[in-house]
Amino acid sequence: MPIFNYKCNKCGKVFETLLKSRSAQAECPECGSTELTPAPNRISVGHSTSNTCPAQAMCPGASAGGCGCAGGCCGHKH
Repeated sequence: MPIFNYKCNKCGKVFETLLKSRSAQAECPECGSTELTPAPNRISVGHSTSNTCPAQAMCPGASAGGCGCAGGCCGHKH
């Protein structure tokens, strides 16, 4: 399930939520409003010229030679 970030238009809370699909309706955990604006992700993976995954530290299956998750857990395109 993808994680989406939103900002509530009613109370201003910024939060992330798991949604089963893009068509699923998210609601603010603070006030229950569904009037939300997509917010930027707080974690960003930059471009790397090395052979290792730039998000290697976040990959639980990482090995010394590379990411180890095949793009599944860190979102990095291998």
